[in-house]
Amino acid sequence: MEKPESLKAVTLDYMKSYVMEQKAEDIQWLINAMKEEIDAKDKDGKDIKRKRSFLEIRNDFARRYFPDLAPKGTTKKAKKMKDILTELEAALADKQAEK
Repeated sequence: MEKPESLKAVTLDYMKSYVMEQKAEDIQWLINAMKEEIDAKDKDGKDIKRKRSFLEIRNDFARRYFPDLAPKGTTKKAKKMKDILTELEAALADKQAEK
């Protein structure tokens, strides 16, 4: 099977065809991913269980089989979180040095 050129080329049909050419555990992985329910909140804030979305499954599939196509997590929030983490670690080191 040909390697997809982009993440958008990874469709549900592609994932099915790909794992069917692999080992039994790969087929089981996709079955589990499609059946898995995760904790979430509804619009009223109540705890619910929901099936994983196609995008979540596709991104996990890409990370597992085609890491170079997987989302890199380079959003503005990811960068801001990294910057804040650096600041917090520096502040903690200063506080610990004061003792």
